Order: sequence, then structure tokens, then C-alpha cells
Amino acid sequence: MNRMKDPDEADSHNDISLSSGRKCSGLAPSPTSLTQATAEPNTSAVERHLASINDLLEARLRNDAQLRRETDKNQQMMNEWIIAAAAIDCICFWVFGFTLVAGSLIFSLLFLSRN
Repeated sequence: MNRMKDPDEADSHNDISLSSGRKCSGLAPSPTSLTQATAEPNTSAVERHLASINDLLEARLRNDAQLRRETDKNQQMMNEWIIAAAAIDCICFWVFGFTLVAGSLIFSLLFLSRN
């Protein structure tokens, strides 16, 4: 019996769902190819490749998590500096305003006392 398989059915055993919800076709070996692969000597090469892919994915996740932590830390530091800059701006505004008013008063008193 030579039954034709539906294309979706033929590839369904080769699909892997990732944690992101996407499917990657062709990554999972079919049960028949797995039994054939165990009989072949290059099974260890396939397992090594899969292990290296897994290691790369884990390293990528660690790097992404570390980058996210560093970004959050830098963002928090930047927010603290923004608050400090706002405080310094406020202090400078009041010092400049006081100096302007005091200087104007002193200048006007000196100008009026001459006349």
C-alpha cells in the first residue's frame, strides 16, 4: 500500500515549537530517521551539532539577560542623574536670580547716592 501523505502531515513530526511560539521545521528528527540515525555512525555528529546549537541558544539567552540587566541599571543611573541635574538647575536659578536682584539693587543704590 502506497499511501500519499498530506504535506502538512509529512512535516508535522519535523516541527518544534519554540518558547516564543514560533515553529522551526526540520529541527526535530522523525522517529524513523532517528532509528535509522542510530544505526549510522554519524549519530554522534548530529548529537554534537544539536548540543552545540543548544549551547549557543543558552549562551544567547544568558547574554540577553545580562544585557537587559545592564540596560536597566544604566537607565536607573541615568534617571538618578536627571534628578540631580534638575536639583542643580533649580539651585543655579535661585542663585542667579538672587545675584541679579541684589546686583540691581546695589547698582541702583550706588547710582542714586551719587546724585
